[in-house]
Amino acid sequence: MLDTLQITQLSNGIKIVTLEKPEAESAHIAIHVRVGSRNETEAQNGASHFIEHMLFKGTQKRSAKAISQAIEGQGGSINAFTDKDTTCYYAKEPYDRAFSAFEVLGDLFYNSIFDEKELNRERQVIAEEIFMYDDQPDSVAMENLNSQLWAGHPLGRPVLGSLENVLNMPRAELLNYRATQYAPARTVFAFAGRIHHEKCVRYVEKLAGHLNNPPRLREPEPFTRAIPLTPLTLTQRSIQQTQIAFGWRAPGIMEADKMPILSFLSCLLGETMMSRLFQSIRERKGLCYSINSGLSLGLDFGALVIAAGCDAGKSYYCARSILTELHKIMEKPISAAELRRTRDYLCGRFRLRMDGAPIGWAAGRILFGLDVQPRAVLESLQMVTAQQIQALAAELFTPNRTALAIVAPKTSRCREETWRKLFAY
Repeated sequence: MLDTLQITQLSNGIKIVTLEKPEAESAHIAIHVRVGSRNETEAQNGASHFIEHMLFKGTQKRSAKAISQAIEGQGGSINAFTDKDTTCYYAKEPYDRAFSAFEVLGDLFYNSIFDEKELNRERQVIAEEIFMYDDQPDSVAMENLNSQLWAGHPLGRPVLGSLENVLNMPRAELLNYRATQYAPARTVFAFAGRIHHEKCVRYVEKLAGHLNNPPRLREPEPFTRAIPLTPLTLTQRSIQQTQIAFGWRAPGIMEADKMPILSFLSCLLGETMMSRLFQSIRERKGLCYSINSGLSLGLDFGALVIAAGCDAGKSYYCARSILTELHKIMEKPISAAELRRTRDYLCGRFRLRMDGAPIGWAAGRILFGLDVQPRAVLESLQMVTAQQIQALAAELFTPNRTALAIVAPKTSRCREETWRKLFAY
């Protein structure tokens, strides 16, 4: 699974992790940095994502077009993403082009020039990205839910940032943020495919082994559950469906003993077509097309989320039906057969992930100083009991830990006072 995983740490804290696959025709290369939207102040909100965009806009050696041509011209791909805790830049190439791709990634990661004209042009691009998601009712519901669950904390701010910040953030602020946040000690270089560990280490050492960490590296604000959440938001738009998004604060990754139980709970509820919500809300009652559950997890925070889109006239009944399924899990342990099916699914899904793209999972855990032991994950899933799932459900699904975001048509007759009745469950 990850038997050939090798890890080396340079003197400045940079980690290099490799997974050698001698038979592979490809090479995956990624640079993970432990910086995301939660590292930002309110005035900086959107800086992490803005920097992700700007690193692709040109260096002293390459234009934005030359960066993409250098990778895609060989049949490869290059991209990036920003989250609350991390930012990642990655490329995939045929194995014999691996270190050419690494040179391009390293160049954009360390040598991007933040040209003023490109920066002002990219402000408009990110503004369009913000508008795009704001035009999607399900995205609006999830963004509202995020701000409710982590109200008053940097975690509650949008990863894309506010439109005002994006349009007005000075170039100097972005450069200063990158210089003080993108530290070697927060960086992991990950390689997988037909590569060699020692060669990867030499390349990274030559590229970044001489770099120093900032003298005062500011850590992000910790999250505490004492921070109150916002229970309900209701947004009305010119749309046809009502979007429902429930969220419950859950343990973070540091509470390792609860992670496998939380995975069972989310999976049981809505991650598959055999899940309780899919079978009840969609198949038996026909209330919606889309219904699902999922987890949002960080080191010190977590959330279990259930989302559905349904007819406005049936939306309150749909929400009540979701809560009914939660009550069933709280009131009665699941059967041995359902426990076995869920375990088989979770173990199988994890094994497939480890067979397909394990390096991303490994690099993410290394980034936060966590153990990289796939077998331990599978063993922990084998140990989960029906009683543990019931107990965690009873702990999570309480009104004071519940947030509900509704995005409804303007014609909907269901007002805030009606939705608030759901919190009496």
